[in-house]
Amino acid sequence: MSATDTRARLPIANPAQVRRAFLDLLAADKGPAAQVLVMYTLAAGFSVAIPVLLGRVVDGIGAGWGAADVNLVCGVILGCVALQFVLSRLGRLAGYRFGERAAARLREDVVARVLGLPLDRVEQAGRGDLGTRTAADVNIVADLLRDNGPTIVTSLIEVLVLYIALFVVDPLLGLVALLTLPPLLLAARRYLRQANRVFTQQRAAMSEAAETLAASGSGARTVAALAMQEERRGLGYARAETLFGRFKRLIRLQVEFFFFLLWFNRIQLLLTVVAAAFWYFQGALSIGTAVAAITVVVRIANPTNGVMIHLSDFQQGAAALARIAGVRLVESPSREAVPDGNDLRLDAVTFGYGDGPDVLHGLSLHPRESERLVVVGPSGAGKSTIARLLAGIDRPRTGTATLGGVPVCDIAVENLRRRVVLVTQEHYVFTATLRENLILAAPDADDARLVDALRRVDAGWAVAAGLDAMLGPEHRQLTTAEAQQIALARVVIADPPIVILDEATAGIDPASAGNVEVALAAALAGRTVIAIAHQLQAAASADRIAVVEDGRIVEQGPHDALLAAGGVYAGLWHAWQGD
Repeated sequence: MSATDTRARLPIANPAQVRRAFLDLLAADKGPAAQVLVMYTLAAGFSVAIPVLLGRVVDGIGAGWGAADVNLVCGVILGCVALQFVLSRLGRLAGYRFGERAAARLREDVVARVLGLPLDRVEQAGRGDLGTRTAADVNIVADLLRDNGPTIVTSLIEVLVLYIALFVVDPLLGLVALLTLPPLLLAARRYLRQANRVFTQQRAAMSEAAETLAASGSGARTVAALAMQEERRGLGYARAETLFGRFKRLIRLQVEFFFFLLWFNRIQLLLTVVAAAFWYFQGALSIGTAVAAITVVVRIANPTNGVMIHLSDFQQGAAALARIAGVRLVESPSREAVPDGNDLRLDAVTFGYGDGPDVLHGLSLHPRESERLVVVGPSGAGKSTIARLLAGIDRPRTGTATLGGVPVCDIAVENLRRRVVLVTQEHYVFTATLRENLILAAPDADDARLVDALRRVDAGWAVAAGLDAMLGPEHRQLTTAEAQQIALARVVIADPPIVILDEATAGIDPASAGNVEVALAAALAGRTVIAIAHQLQAAASADRIAVVEDGRIVEQGPHDALLAAGGVYAGLWHAWQGD
């Protein structure tokens, strides 16, 4: 995939699918969600009662109320303030707990779905796309559910209750206040439409920028070796410029909308005050009613602004949820086949990546049981592609890749990995103890088994450090060679019948690689081992060598026979030896 090709990115859910995903989050905890709504509604009701009662006090004083009557109503007002405060706090607490539970379920669901994606689809998506969806996007939605969501809900409920109260105080003044509402709704609708598109573009641009940064960082040695620094730097700047442009467009939209919102509040209050004054002097309403209505309109401004200001957060959360829900749209093929035995083979396989040309051309390979088969050939010949097909990562275009008589890609991943393990140059060490990193391969393994596996792959440093030693950037940062030894120890612990090694010792220095190869060969004795090798020292001791050139197997046989034949392998061997 080229640096600018985004066709393999994971899909993005449409608005209907986003709404369904959001409703699913609410439905999973609907009891507490309803409790939050009830608390916020009651709090808004007590809050609205305050200006209404204040208007009654004003009218009462004009009508000759005594101190006892005024004190009674003022006491009720204080009670409403206290109840409104308590219910708001309880609602906020309940909303926060609801948001935390919903965010936790969302994270679990995203991780489960990503782990269930086809492996080739995960690789096509890229680290940036997956990383931003499972981290940044999930955090944004979590913030919406935990913080911004309850704020928006509270403000909406308060706005509705305040408008209802305004009509109760005086229907005509309620209609006057509503005159400015249609322009606000139209402006908000326009802003939401434009902001939704810009937010989606911004999240995609962030994903592309992260992908470029991750690829340049992980491939730094390759970039330096091929003198691609300027090209990668230019691509990084271009992606950053695109992301910056999306941010500028978003800020411009927000400034325009908030400027309109400021004038909306002023015009609504002005119209209400003018209408109240006119009708008061006409004798159509009392001074207390006018005070109550104007106070309600003043109070409407704050939650209205809260809703509109948080529309940006809501839109950003919706855009993030669209990307998260998009993971669900990736179809995972059914993998329910059960292999009969461990016979692994490729028959007349043709394969190519994406829409590109074929990499393998009618290739057949049949590793025999307990055989150590080494696959060699020039760079780009298709060796690693063979490993991916045998491991069930990719599905051939034509021909078959089978294990126990069934297609490898149709076997459930859990079942497949108990039979076939692929070890590549890329290994991940978790920030955890050495023991916790090793028992990923077999949770029931005891300490003696773990230590034995470390000794078998020549990882004396790990034995000396102890199984309780913490690994990771903040503790012990492993070298590439040490991380590979941990990966190889996991293979020994997992004890699968078939092991595929794709340059598994490439990161280990040549002085130590031979020792690790010998130790690993002893550890994997009795298993079927398919080793993809660039360094031909691993081939000399193999039971059989398969030589790949231009996507075809051109030679097969033991080391001595292939040397005597004087073919492709002999040329590679002499070049390796410096002859």
